[in-house]
Amino acid sequence: MNNSTKMQIRENFTMDGNTRTYSENRGYFITRMTLLTTVAIFSCLLVGTGLLIYHFAGCQELPVHASICDHRYHFVSNLSSRAHLEHETTPPLVEDASTAPATTATSISSSRISSTSTSASAEIGTHQPGSSETHPPEEDDVRLPRSIEPIAYNIRLIPFIVEDNFTFAGTVDIEVRVTADCDNITLHAVALQIHEAHVRRQEPGASDDDEDAAPGGDDGGGGRNKRHLSEATGSNNDNRQEHNEVDNGTDGATSSDNASGRIVEIDRQFVVESKQFYVLMFKRKLLAGERYVVRIKYDGVLNDYLQGFYRSSYTVRNETRWLATTQFQPTDARRAFPCFDEPALKARFSISLARPKSMVSLSNMPKLKSYNAPEPGLEDYVWDIYQQSVPMSTYLVAFVVCDFVSLKSNNFAVWARSDAISSARYALDVGPKILKYLEQFFDIKYPLPKMDMIALPDFSAGAMENWGLITYRETAMLYEENVSANSNKQRVVTVVAHELAHQWFGNLVTPTWWTDLWLNEGFASYMEYLGVDAVEPAWKSMEQFVVNELHNVFSLDALSSSHQISVQVHNPEEINEIFDKISYGKGAAIIRMMDHFLTSDVFRKGLTHYLNEKKYLSADQDDLWTFLTAEARNQDVFDDSMSVKEIMDTWTLLTGFPVVSVTRDYDSKSIEFTQERFMFIEPSNDTSAKKGEDHPLWWIPITFTTFGESNFNSTKPYIWMKAEDKLVLQETDIPNHDWMVVNIQQTGYYRVNYDQRNWAMIVGHLMDKRKHTTIAPSNRAQLIDDALNLARGGYLNYSIALNVTRYLVHETEYVPWKAAIGALNFIDSMLIKTSSYDKFKKYSLHLLKPIYAKVGFEDPKDSPLLTVYKRVDVLTAACHLGYRDCVSKCVQKFYEWMHEPHPDINNPVSPNLKNIVYCTAIKYGDQAEWDFAWERFQKTTIASEKETLLSALGCSRETWILTRFLEYSMTDEYGIRKQDVFRVFIAVSNNVIGQPIAFSYIRNNWKKMKEYLGTSMSNLNMILKYSTKRLNVQHELDELKEFAQTHVKDTGRTIQQAIERAQANILWMDMNADTIVQWLNDVEYDPDEEM
Repeated sequence: MNNSTKMQIRENFTMDGNTRTYSENRGYFITRMTLLTTVAIFSCLLVGTGLLIYHFAGCQELPVHASICDHRYHFVSNLSSRAHLEHETTPPLVEDASTAPATTATSISSSRISSTSTSASAEIGTHQPGSSETHPPEEDDVRLPRSIEPIAYNIRLIPFIVEDNFTFAGTVDIEVRVTADCDNITLHAVALQIHEAHVRRQEPGASDDDEDAAPGGDDGGGGRNKRHLSEATGSNNDNRQEHNEVDNGTDGATSSDNASGRIVEIDRQFVVESKQFYVLMFKRKLLAGERYVVRIKYDGVLNDYLQGFYRSSYTVRNETRWLATTQFQPTDARRAFPCFDEPALKARFSISLARPKSMVSLSNMPKLKSYNAPEPGLEDYVWDIYQQSVPMSTYLVAFVVCDFVSLKSNNFAVWARSDAISSARYALDVGPKILKYLEQFFDIKYPLPKMDMIALPDFSAGAMENWGLITYRETAMLYEENVSANSNKQRVVTVVAHELAHQWFGNLVTPTWWTDLWLNEGFASYMEYLGVDAVEPAWKSMEQFVVNELHNVFSLDALSSSHQISVQVHNPEEINEIFDKISYGKGAAIIRMMDHFLTSDVFRKGLTHYLNEKKYLSADQDDLWTFLTAEARNQDVFDDSMSVKEIMDTWTLLTGFPVVSVTRDYDSKSIEFTQERFMFIEPSNDTSAKKGEDHPLWWIPITFTTFGESNFNSTKPYIWMKAEDKLVLQETDIPNHDWMVVNIQQTGYYRVNYDQRNWAMIVGHLMDKRKHTTIAPSNRAQLIDDALNLARGGYLNYSIALNVTRYLVHETEYVPWKAAIGALNFIDSMLIKTSSYDKFKKYSLHLLKPIYAKVGFEDPKDSPLLTVYKRVDVLTAACHLGYRDCVSKCVQKFYEWMHEPHPDINNPVSPNLKNIVYCTAIKYGDQAEWDFAWERFQKTTIASEKETLLSALGCSRETWILTRFLEYSMTDEYGIRKQDVFRVFIAVSNNVIGQPIAFSYIRNNWKKMKEYLGTSMSNLNMILKYSTKRLNVQHELDELKEFAQTHVKDTGRTIQQAIERAQANILWMDMNADTIVQWLNDVEYDPDEEM
């Protein structure tokens, strides 16, 4: 029941009371019996009305079974007969092909659902604002019934991209097939105002194309469709206010339709808030094998939450320009049009978009034609009609209306703001090359006739793989030479490769359900490295994989609150939560492992067979395992006793990963391998809890080499640990004085621990500056990362782990240094607020000084990419530790910039060093430096520069500045986009002074942050994660738990991981801080060493 209906009921009661007046002058006489009878009747009416309102407004939602044939939910009464009688003079939507409608004004929103009849005499509603009734609990299973499946959609949309009226009007025709007898059609819709629904049966052999042609079709009936399109879409801008009023609608029935029974009479319709369902119930059964066409007329709001069909803007010479775009993954297509919004329910899509003549539109497929909109009120609009798509999932549908310009290369185009289009040239250069590489890799041609890539000012993710229309955040597609850093350039090619890989893995073959999201994201995350390697081989991207993906995801997967790769998810919040490092990074790591143990030839051919067999369909991980196993057996890589499923199920269905402990018996020459789950220190003194109650076991490919062999190229498994606790190799021929290194190139997703003697031999070898390079760079990185994290988890003494780092004084390669800086950063973050931090600083600078001198502060343009990355990481670490030479040079460079006459045009700071210089100068400066950087942020139009400045602005040590910076991010008044709010909080949280400020701000302003950032929790989860990473004292943990008690339902796994990490940090401090300080005290330095 909406507010207007409630008010009408109250007015009726008031009138009734006012007519019962008692006045001697009027001469009325009421007996006591009459009075009692009247009061009794009135009381019964009151009670009866209350029960009716309670029944319809407060019904508890019941579970929906597979066929949803017995709903008991908030419903709208059947108005089809009434509508036919009252509105028979209204022209039909499609004169010979419509149905008796359910005419409603049903508002479907994420927070409140109101279903009301538009008939004045049938005012039935649901929840009211301010009602004391509580919403039913979130239901676990939100899957659609399988009795109906979509075949094709015809979507017609008019976005009104006008300030104070950001709305859109639409009509969707959905052709569906009945797969099992039922009496309803259930689909998804949320945040939409639904006005009409019509359903008609499709005659056998009939095509819907003739009757529901796209607007303006030259089919003889085009004029008729044009004439009535405004009714179908609500396209008249003057009628915006009418959508909350009575919508008369039409049944559109003809005598032939009635006689033939093509009309399906709707009994009632209702919405199920907890499932985001919109349900049409019928008076008769829909029979298996029949086809129907559902037409729904609706409108919605172009929101600013960066989900569904939303608005974005940018500024040109103080003029704000608007655009409308989409982001549907995973469950937001239902915010743009009612649909069957599950990945397995593929269909073909025909899109028609009305857009202002000054703008352009884009969609997944090529444009068929355009024509001037004939509807009243749309004189300045043009209809763009798009070719019907191949079968695809709803989350891959995309459309954009904007004033952007493009650059093209054959069927490949890039789109951006006119003042940023030159920055898209690099994406246009590498995009077609990567697309060609992927066609060759998969041995399958790209299936669509064109590819558009567009850089959007506001975009929540990095990019989205919409088929044929990939949408990007600007920093993920635009690279400005001499302004953007080399890392921005790699980011562009990496994200482009990732999204193009999805065109096969995810789009051509789609996971049946989000449980197997990792098949999408894991493969794309692995293929992005292969794609980059194909177009930029000098970057050694596969070496970077180890430190960028593998080591990165290990830290999350070592928590007991981690999750399986293939994880059961039920509702949109759970689905959104698994778009994390596990699905992306771990997924990529185990696919890389599989590529190596199967061999690349088997891997590629198996993928090709899988994609060809399953194209335009959905699949689950078992389908992939079947094809890979067949190819492995065909090429004799596996015998009949081994299968990919048996191996990979242990990696996808078990949480976490193993640590393999290698113990050599130097007398008998045997080697014992044991496995257990690796976890960081539990918040309990019971260390046996590490093993877990279920004692998981994995199939582990064991590869190794020795000092004598030093073969770091062969990654074929020497032997398998077949989900067993222990494996023993007897009488090996490895000399006792030779070290062994297990997990060559760290291709296996596991850590390795050794006996003390083998560790000592490894450390001795690394300390020899003439020999340490015989161990491959990726394995040197592995040894450092494994050692320090084994110690962090309590599996190895810190004295051994820190001894491994001593050799870094003569390490010159990027990958080992990247691993070392990353692993040592944890110790830094734990000790930075202690009195012993000076000792850690001294040791760290002792390691850094030789490489600092080698890389230098200057940044030559011809430096190889990994040299640039090494320089950036080393300088960042040195400046963070307060190394005088580094700090003074940064401050000097920033000073030069501040005194440039035209600082927005001339910047003396090298693009690759901007992060370091800006942050260090602001850290050691005062308000003047901060204000200068803030002004540059306000004036620059280059996205990568804005991103760099936002991160640097969080480096200030002035608490009031940091608090104000957080406040600036929570309003659009200061030019910080919602997509970048998390960047502000991360920047402040990475600052030892700022971290408690950020955490305090979150606790005190959580409701405000949720309201501002919208319903999606992804940005809030990221903010929570980074603002709590450093917590390592009990009172901080207590504050976190108190916060979690209030908000844990909203944040789920993220808050659990934050609490676990804080507990582990506290225990780590108790167990390891003194050991590390003692080891640092024993380090001997050159007395002339300058710090």
